[in-house]
Parts: sequence; C-alpha cells; structure tokens
Amino acid sequence: MTFRPERLFASLLLGAAALAAPLAAAPGDAALAEAEAALAREDGVAAELAGKRALEEGAARADVAALVGEGELLQGDLADARSWLGDAAFSDATRTRGLSALARLQMAEGDYAAAIATYDLMVSEGRESAALWVDIGRMRYRLGLHHQALEAARRAVELDGSDPRALEFEAQLVRDAEGVVPSLALFRRALEAAPTDKALMQQYAATLGDAGEYRRMLHAVRALVKEHGNDPFAFYLQAVMAARAGQDDLAQRLWWRTEGQFDGNAAGLIVNGVLEYRSGNPAVAVELFDSLRRMQPMSDAALLLYARALVANDEANAALAVLEPHAQRPDASPYMLVLAARAHEQLGNRARAGDYLDRASFAAAQPGRAMPAFLPRDSAGRMADPDNPLLQLREMLNEGDLPAARAMVERLNAQYAGSADLQMLAGDVHLLAGSRASAMAYYRAAAQIRRDWPLVQRMVALQDSAPAQAREVLANYLAGNPRQQAAAALLGRMHRDAGNPARATALLRHAASLGAGGRDALLLADLAQMEAALGNGEAALSRANEAHRLWRGNRNVARVFGRIREMQGDTGAGTGALLAKAQGTGLSPAP
Repeated sequence: MTFRPERLFASLLLGAAALAAPLAAAPGDAALAEAEAALAREDGVAAELAGKRALEEGAARADVAALVGEGELLQGDLADARSWLGDAAFSDATRTRGLSALARLQMAEGDYAAAIATYDLMVSEGRESAALWVDIGRMRYRLGLHHQALEAARRAVELDGSDPRALEFEAQLVRDAEGVVPSLALFRRALEAAPTDKALMQQYAATLGDAGEYRRMLHAVRALVKEHGNDPFAFYLQAVMAARAGQDDLAQRLWWRTEGQFDGNAAGLIVNGVLEYRSGNPAVAVELFDSLRRMQPMSDAALLLYARALVANDEANAALAVLEPHAQRPDASPYMLVLAARAHEQLGNRARAGDYLDRASFAAAQPGRAMPAFLPRDSAGRMADPDNPLLQLREMLNEGDLPAARAMVERLNAQYAGSADLQMLAGDVHLLAGSRASAMAYYRAAAQIRRDWPLVQRMVALQDSAPAQAREVLANYLAGNPRQQAAAALLGRMHRDAGNPARATALLRHAASLGAGGRDALLLADLAQMEAALGNGEAALSRANEAHRLWRGNRNVARVFGRIREMQGDTGAGTGALLAKAQGTGLSPAP
C-alpha cells in the first residue's frame, strides 16, 4: 500500500474530531449557564428568557423546565410556573432545583399538603441538604408548626454547619427564643461563610442595634453601604438609633433616605409616628399609630400611642372610646389613668378626670401582669377578626368562659401540635382555671420558640411563691435582651424586695437609661430610694426631685422626695408639705 501523507493528515483530523466531539458544548449549554446565573441573582425574567433560548437551541425540555419554572415563580406568574414545574419532569442534574421550586409553587398556591409531599419525596430520593431543611423549616414555621421548624433548623446545621442560610435560620430562631445577644454569634458564623450577603449583613446590623451595641452596629452599617451602596436599610437602622437618642432632626433626614421602603412595617410606623408627634403634627401621628394598632391588635403599647396622639389632636372622644374600657380595670397602669383623665379634662368632665387622677395619685410601680388587658375590637366594640381561633380563645378567656376555652384549646392542640402561639394560650386557659403547674409547662414549651416579654411576665407571675426562681427567669431574659427596659425595672424592684440594694440599684439605673426610663417618675422614685440606701445622698435627692417634677400629683413620689429631703436634714416647710401630700393632705411645694 502506497503511503500518502494527505490521507494520514485527514485521518488524524477525523480522529481528533471524534475525540473532541464529546467535549464540545451540548446544545443550549451557554444559555443554561446564563439561566442558572440569573436565578442566583434572583432575576426571574433573565432566567426565563435564557432558559427558553436554550430550548430553541436544542436543549431538552427536562434540562430547561426547572430553570424556566423557577424564573416564572420569581416573577409571581404561578400559572406559567406550574406549566413548567407541575409534572416534575426534570433531568437528574436539575431535579433538586426543580422539586424545590415545585414545593415553593405549591405553598404559593396554598396547597401545603402537596408541598409537604414534595419535600418528603426529595428526602426519600436522597436529596437531603441544608438548603432543603431550611425550606422545610420555613414552611413548618409558616404553618404554625414551630417546634418542628426548630427541629428542621437543627437538622440543616447538622448537615452543613457552614451553610449561610442554615445558620441564618437558626440565628433567627435563637433570637426569638433566647434573645438578641445569643443570636449574634450565629449571625457572625453565617457572615464568615457569606461575608457580602446583603440579607445577612442587614440582619446582623439590626441585631447589634437591638442588643444596644451601637458602635458595632455603625461599623456593620458602614460595611453594608461599602458593599451594596446606599442601601435604604442602612438609613433605616441609623434613623431608628437617632430617634431613640432623641435626635429628631437627624432621624428625620435619615428616614427620608429610606425612600419609603419601611413606612408600612411596625417599626417604621413607630419611628414615623413618634417623629411626627414630636414635631407637632399629632394628626399625622394619629393616622400612623392607628395603622400600627390595627397591625398589632394585642399590643397595649400600640393602643396607648394611638390614644396619646388622639388626645394631642383634640380628639378626646375617640381616645376615650379605646381607653375607657381598659382604664376602668383595677390593674390599669398609671400612665393609662392619667391619659384618660387628660381626655376627660379636654371634654370638660372635671369630675371624671378627678376620679382617674385620684386613682393615679396612689399608683406605685406594679409587677408585670400575668394576663393581657387588651383584646382587639372594632369601632362598635365587637371583637376584631372573629374567625381567628386564637382571638376566639382570648375572647372566651376575657368573658370567663373557661369550659369552652378548655374544650377549644384541647381541640386545637390536637390539630396544631407544635404551635408556640397555641401553647401560650393553653397556658392562659390553665392559669385562669387554677392549674398553675400545667400553665407553667405550656409557657416553658412556648418559650423554646418565642420567649417574648408578655410570656416572661406570665412566667414571673406564676413564680410569686418562689421569688428566687422568678428572679432567675427575669435575669436569663434580660441577659439575652439587655435593652428590655421593663424587665430591668422589674428585676431591680425584685432585688430591692429581696434585700439586695446594690444589685437593685444597678438594675434600676440601667432601666432608667433605656427608652423612656428617664421620664418614668415611679421608676426614678424607686431608684432614689435605692441610691439613698447605698448612701448616695446627692444622687438620691436628684432622682427624687426629677420624679417629683415629672409627676407632682403622685403620693408615692411625694413621699419618697419628702423622706429623702428629711434624711438629709431638710425639715422645712417644703419637706413637710411633701409628706402631707403623701398622706393625702396639703399641696406639694413648688420646686
């Protein structure tokens, strides 16, 4: 056979082509990669277009369906998303993504049973991952299966202790159950895994602010701005901090830079409302606090903010409509009593105003209430949202219908096992029925998920025969939430009653430094007594004088001020007038 070099060259080319063919790009590969990149940045439109282009270029539908379907889902187009995801016909390479998107679609459609089945299918197929368990956990939480959600979060971290989304989810649950301080370590671990993740940077900065670590919060905010530009959330955090510090002009300028993104959430309504109120715009504050009250119908703070703005806006009738049913309760707070009196004064009802002021004049600081005083009602006095089973239970408790409440809570417990909200209500039912041990068991179970201040108040109230245990409950809560002013004040008073003046003074000083503590006359009077007990005469006199300036009509405040002046050798007419006022006779002196 004659050797022909051109044939060898041709055969080499053919061989090279044959070897290269399997390594060449498959049809639509570039477009598929583009779709995946678009989904990573949550750009549903780009993902949809790139996925459909891959299909036109010859990619199989099974390779494209998960990508296009998720893109449609990101755009909120549920019908088109279902056309791509509904039959779960995904290639093996995209099956995990496709099934995850299908489960999210089913939840968006309200078909949670189908979503649970899809997640179960993924587990059975060996597709377990931290991301999967985070999705399962968030779905469970949304369904009120709070304890099962906690189990899912722990499973996610167990599978991958460096996954930022798993750490984020656990940090959020820890923040609710243990407090803002313990959650910070988890947020830091998540940021170590994803140092430029915007959502994590935002949550970490916000949690630092809630913990009172303002310098570190500002550092985190600067890092957020450096990485993501003028993020409105950064201005939101700084505006909240400025408002807390009373720097209203700065807070207002910062708030304007949030571009209205937070005007509709609870914190935004509070900041906006407070700034408008302080700026002399009570009518605007009324509208904002009314929205807050409707958003948080069980919050006494929201109701009082609304009522205060109504009084400032000369709407005493409207203020009394929401205040009077609660001000008539024997456990009404001094602030509520004074606010109701101011509303009656505005209407010229001096006798009614005097009754409320007399009640307030005897007021001393009260321990936390075990049960909430407020139920959401509409303008006609009817319970708001009567179809809500949790509100129905509260209505039964309010009306004293314990047999119906117990029957309903047992039925709901069987139907929604694992709900912290239901466990707290079950505790309320058992507390009112006199089953204190059962109530505490329910409260402790709820505290594993959401240990908020109303729940802690109940747990403390149940420990009235074991003050050391009550102080421990409060101390643990305060350690995780150091800016909880009411908890610090209550714990300080409990240490006072236990004969621990140094600890009591430190806690009361801390409480007075937080929020409106510096304007709380009863708190300042208690602190004055403790300063005097420690021999801090000048500090005691200063605190007592400020308490009396804030609330001249309160007899307990007058008594403390008079006795401290007397202890320091002031036995003049002014001191005598204060002590007479404390006894219900005479007038308190001018400062």
